[in-house]
Amino acid sequence: MRWLAILALLAFSSSCVEELPDHVDLIPGAQDVEFATETPSKNNYKLIGELVGQAAANDPATAEFAARNDLRNKASEIGASLVTVDDSTGEAMPLRDKIKVKVYGRAFKAID
Repeated sequence: MRWLAILALLAFSSSCVEELPDHVDLIPGAQDVEFATETPSKNNYKLIGELVGQAAANDPATAEFAARNDLRNKASEIGASLVTVDDSTGEAMPLRDKIKVKVYGRAFKAID
């Protein structure tokens, strides 16, 4: 009976593991969202949101690229034309042999 409880717990915990993509394609319009290294001028751009892009892959560079694409997709969905990357974190995913990357950014829209 004890083994059954342990197996049930393992099955439940593995079903709760966060599934993140290792490849993120850009949605239509996201290719037009540009990255900026500095915060744009308040005279030209309006802040419209703070976003987090996420992905996981075996290779940290691949995970970072996919997370940045996820960030661009999210920025595009809210109508942004520019995004800044404020922070990027990576952490190992035990038993997955993957690195989870989160890219934190701010989305801006050009002022007409």
